[in-house]
Amino acid sequence: MTTPSVPVLQTQKIISLIQTDGHLCRTLKGFEPRQQQQSMMTNIIDAYNQNHITLIEAGTGTGKSLAYLIPALLWAANTSERTVISTNTITLQEQLIHKDIPHLLQALNLQLKVSLVKGMNNYLCLRKLEDAHAELTFFPSDDHKEIEKIEAWRKTATEGSRSEMPFVPSSAVWDRVGAESEACSHHECPHYQECYFYKARRQAQEAHLLVVNHHLLFSDIMRRADQDNYGETAILPVYKRIILDEAHHIEDIATEYFASRLSRLELMRVLARLTADKHSAAQGKLPLLKEKIHSVFRKGAPRDITQILSLLTIDLPALRHVLLDRIHQAFDEFAKFIDCIKQPFNTSLQEEPSSPTEQKLRILEEYFSHHHWKEEILPQAQKLIESLKHYQQVLNSLEADLKVIDHDRLHEQTKSIRLDIQALASRLDPAIQVLNNFFSQRKDPSKVRWIESQPLKTLLNVQLIDADLDVSKALAAFLFSKFSTIILCSATLTTNQQFGFIRQRLGLEPKLLPHRSITEHIYGSPFDYRKQAILAVPTDMPPPNHPDFNEIAFENVWKAIQASRGHSFVLFTSYSMLQNCYQALAKRFEEHHYPLFKQGDDNRQGLLNQFKKTKRAVLFGTDSFWEGVDVVGDALRCVILVKLPFKVPSEPIIQARTEAITERGGDPFFEFAVPHAIVKFKQGFGRLIRHKWDRGCIVCLDTRLVMKGYGKLFLNSLPPCEKVFMNGDRLWPKIEEFYRQTYHFVKQNPFSS
Repeated sequence: MTTPSVPVLQTQKIISLIQTDGHLCRTLKGFEPRQQQQSMMTNIIDAYNQNHITLIEAGTGTGKSLAYLIPALLWAANTSERTVISTNTITLQEQLIHKDIPHLLQALNLQLKVSLVKGMNNYLCLRKLEDAHAELTFFPSDDHKEIEKIEAWRKTATEGSRSEMPFVPSSAVWDRVGAESEACSHHECPHYQECYFYKARRQAQEAHLLVVNHHLLFSDIMRRADQDNYGETAILPVYKRIILDEAHHIEDIATEYFASRLSRLELMRVLARLTADKHSAAQGKLPLLKEKIHSVFRKGAPRDITQILSLLTIDLPALRHVLLDRIHQAFDEFAKFIDCIKQPFNTSLQEEPSSPTEQKLRILEEYFSHHHWKEEILPQAQKLIESLKHYQQVLNSLEADLKVIDHDRLHEQTKSIRLDIQALASRLDPAIQVLNNFFSQRKDPSKVRWIESQPLKTLLNVQLIDADLDVSKALAAFLFSKFSTIILCSATLTTNQQFGFIRQRLGLEPKLLPHRSITEHIYGSPFDYRKQAILAVPTDMPPPNHPDFNEIAFENVWKAIQASRGHSFVLFTSYSMLQNCYQALAKRFEEHHYPLFKQGDDNRQGLLNQFKKTKRAVLFGTDSFWEGVDVVGDALRCVILVKLPFKVPSEPIIQARTEAITERGGDPFFEFAVPHAIVKFKQGFGRLIRHKWDRGCIVCLDTRLVMKGYGKLFLNSLPPCEKVFMNGDRLWPKIEEFYRQTYHFVKQNPFSS
């Protein structure tokens, strides 16, 4: 990457905007100068001017969003060059789009266009909505109320996206009306000019700043890699500068994105959209096509049409029934194989799964010679592949037969529904490919395969996954070597104050990027953790592998909540432990008037809203509550981390990555398990102090933090705060005293009620 000879952005001039008495101090309400923010902005300006890749860990309260938005906006104003800002959460995207960026544009007096870009399936398809209405006239359905609500909503909708709806449509209904690339006729669509998706894409083409999520960014990057296209529009318009916020998620998102997946539920949904048996009658795209053909040829159909109707009436329904049987037979055998392999082993030695009903089995080479694999799995998989191919071939021949018929009214009446049928037929291609690859005995050391099963309300959903063990080379080749400026930032990128782990996992190393300049910077939080927070560990807790750990941990959860008088998060590493703790303490909470909310009772935002407005509330959460949750003020004054958040070692991809490190002579515990757990621990720790007026305790019930040598790596990764490690009989009075001594934070908080 060549570096501009004259810097486009003048560092000191820009930094002066956010210094004491700077322009933003005078014009941006509530803005406070922070040295960490100024230093971070300097790094980002350098990354733009000098075409760097820059990693920045910025503690809570640094103001990292403004630190990267101001250079991105000024770069666009000076060069008309676009920046893509990618985040992991909708919450941050909405904050950027609705708050931070509009305020900055006004304060800086800039006339720039900004667009929040969403994937195609987030938008309503007007053609498919029209077809859904037409389908209801032929086949009355339970979905009619939802479709009518969507029709009423779209008359006042502005962007036409699912998130704009005042209600949440069911996934089945959204499948019927949501936009999708395979079923889009682009300029030929009669609704093209008013299409919500293409309106959004036209806005994106004009925008100087694009805000996206990590999944959409990877979709665009892989489309560009496949086409070797970095100079024209792909999924997103052309861009050269990328800011990856919440960048600690990149490896997991890339792994998920590059993985191949196939599930029983996914196949059944595709078939149900083609034909579904409801109320003793066939419904769906194929029966609708038959009705439309009948409506065109009311006075008798010619022979070629009769043959097509026979295909729709006899052949395709028969093939569908065979295919459905083979889907169930095959996926039932996959589930049985999990039980067959796991039953002989002592599962009590394994870590608890994230869901108590979820089962996972990694496919090892030795299983290929297992009698169940050879005699049941492979024959059923092959039968399923053959049925999928046959069904798809007949769908394709149906379209071919219709195409050659010279009848304008027929084509006019059926072209929309045929487009949907072709789109659904094309979805069977990747399913066939996944099955072929998954059951191949060819060993690929760079891949890991596994089977998952999870009970749903009406069936056991079984899923096949084939994923990359290492995404670092792909990220280096397709992302980090292709764009001029890339900034990765988060509050949790380092472990033990070093970037080595994240750099190695993402491929940000000289051997993979010999011609790129990579800089790294750490900025601590501006909050005074020494005064605002304490980290407490009751040292008389048994280790997590002790048979009495859960019972004693639950008692200490109760004592911590009594000490803080509620207003607490309790964060677990497994859902089963959460449920067990709930059962152990729910009655006590009720008797002592601590309202208890737990994950699973409502969606995350609903639980948070209830928690924030309820006095003495306690919230039990697992994985998704360890990060991205922002509760400011005394509504949250205690965070209890029940165990150190090590990844489940029996997870197939964790197991395989651990083995790969061992094979090359490394130490998987210190190279992989500990750094991952530190990042997650920092996220959980970070839930507590979100503002300079916040105060509270982080209680860790896992004594490995103080008893094991690697505990120092966790402690060295945290902001500097008072640490209290002592027996519970002394600890809980100490915590109560801390709350009394820090009550002045609550009294001084101008935002407290």
